[in-house]
Amino acid sequence: MATVVRLLLLLVLTWSAAPATAEPVRIASGVQYERLGRWDADRLNRILTADTPAFAGIPVTYTPARNAVTLYRVTYLSVIPERGNRPTVASGLVAVPEIGAASFPIVSYQHGTVYGMQQVPSFPEQSPETQLMLAQFAGQGYVLIGADYFGLGLSKEPEGYMVKASHQQATYDMLMAARAVLADLKVTTTDLSLAGWSQGGFVTLAMLEKLEGAGVPVKATATASTPADVFVTLSGFLDFPRPNDATWVPTLFILSAFSFEHYYGVPGLARSLLTDEYFDLARRAYERLPIDTGAVPTDLRKIVRAEYFDPQFFAASAYGRLVAATQSYRWVVKTPVRTFYGEADEAIRPELGRLPMTYQKALGNDRIEAVSTGPTSHRGTFARAVPQWKAWFDGR
Repeated sequence: MATVVRLLLLLVLTWSAAPATAEPVRIASGVQYERLGRWDADRLNRILTADTPAFAGIPVTYTPARNAVTLYRVTYLSVIPERGNRPTVASGLVAVPEIGAASFPIVSYQHGTVYGMQQVPSFPEQSPETQLMLAQFAGQGYVLIGADYFGLGLSKEPEGYMVKASHQQATYDMLMAARAVLADLKVTTTDLSLAGWSQGGFVTLAMLEKLEGAGVPVKATATASTPADVFVTLSGFLDFPRPNDATWVPTLFILSAFSFEHYYGVPGLARSLLTDEYFDLARRAYERLPIDTGAVPTDLRKIVRAEYFDPQFFAASAYGRLVAATQSYRWVVKTPVRTFYGEADEAIRPELGRLPMTYQKALGNDRIEAVSTGPTSHRGTFARAVPQWKAWFDGR
């Protein structure tokens, strides 16, 4: 009998520790959500003390997580502006702190460039940057949300890399979907803040522009390593390369060329930019088909056609004109913004990191402040910026 009791007790403990497998909950306007699981404070603190320093390559001190977090994957209806508002389905993450508060501040996090379709917020096990945001924000009483962008997560679309209006639509509709999910969960939220790193910094500023235009209040916005002007970013790599430029810079041209071709409807755009030798490899990389990643050249001159290294040709080309229109800082910003940049960032020059502030100050607008994280790399800038985002949001 004692053996049977012990076996029953073991089964009960096993069942209680197992992740929930409930069916997705369907709510209004085509939104549904499913519970992914629960991350306790110990797991969140391991992210802060071990996983993130390993990811970033530098030690960073974070305020410890205090509470567990429940994670939900959300799917929602959206439209693709560049394709005549064609309907689509997108996905994202909602994370709710497990504390008995009457209401929670909310942060929308916009993720950086990824190379796997599931290295995004709604698949947090595969996204180190999302893990850091969960540990530093959701583990301290913030609701955290994040869109996966079109073409990533559960989306069936081709990736829309740096396609501005689609990024704006995906993030805006994710915010609306998250609010519907939180209402269904009986979770009340207060102030909204925005944050994003790398590509996500661009998307964060683009999202802010859309929210301000729609009259949606935002308390504060923070970014790190932000390519707010894509023409400046790419022209710098073509015309003024640095010894420390990232080896993965060719990927930026690959993803943007195929994305712009599809979303803006310009047949042959990618082939006009990329060399014949590497075109098929580049196409497979964009489509997330199996490739030998070591075969992707790190030398930009091997994969981009020679004529694009002429600044006038690049600016006048179909690709260059689309790139020149891809910016997320040239409006009169109403919200307090801090853009963090690293002095040794291999992808974003310090001058580019300060560009949104410089532009706004040229207008006489002091609402954007650029903040250095010191001699940090691309990942290091993110790792150093996050606790400063948190302290700034907390103090507002």
